[in-house]
Amino acid sequence: MSQPLLILLPGTDGTAAFFEGLKTALSPHYEVRALAYPQTGDQSYPHLGRFLLPEIPTNRDYILIGESFGGPLAIWLATHAPRKPLKLILGATFAASPYGWLGKVAAPLVPLGCFLPLWTWQIRLMLFNGSHHETAQMIHDTVRPVDRRTLLARVQSVLSCDMRSQLAALTMPVLSLNAGKDRLIPPFLSRHFGKDIRQVRLDLPHMIFQCDPDGITSHHILPFLCEA
Repeated sequence: MSQPLLILLPGTDGTAAFFEGLKTALSPHYEVRALAYPQTGDQSYPHLGRFLLPEIPTNRDYILIGESFGGPLAIWLATHAPRKPLKLILGATFAASPYGWLGKVAAPLVPLGCFLPLWTWQIRLMLFNGSHHETAQMIHDTVRPVDRRTLLARVQSVLSCDMRSQLAALTMPVLSLNAGKDRLIPPFLSRHFGKDIRQVRLDLPHMIFQCDPDGITSHHILPFLCEA
């Protein structure tokens, strides 16, 4: 029997450009495919899910790995795909907005962010806790050409999302890898996963797959995928 395909869903950047380390760590063991999101138009989870459904296999086994913004999208795809994934891995993400009612209040104000600058130090501070300067610079350079309205529309999707009922209805094994030093989504905020989801707290900032792809692959992803 052939190994299942691993499908990676990126974070708010939507480019899949920052999965190289994870792909390198996983590729000796599995075929890996990273998907990207449309950079214009509707950025709601249902719309993005319908856009990506044709990329989801109907003739072979696969596993979904959703990072940050991509976590609720992975849940949506696992719910709606004609062929369900064997397993689901969620990285530094959530099933519903971690910001609760504050997120709903802030959502209408998000478009005002179009007028704010985006600096490398902000990315380094919030996503890497002040470290990984080169990766933060690469993220800045990659995200800068993306229409700011697109990025902010994804932030609005995060603030209003709620996939708790869909996640609870899934029957495949689910592993959540949480960032214990997350400044973007601090650990004291709820991820809304429920009690039946296996959760692992990693001593890492928000960008877990970029900070330690080899360690996460060998100590967490591969053992989870090898379980019967």
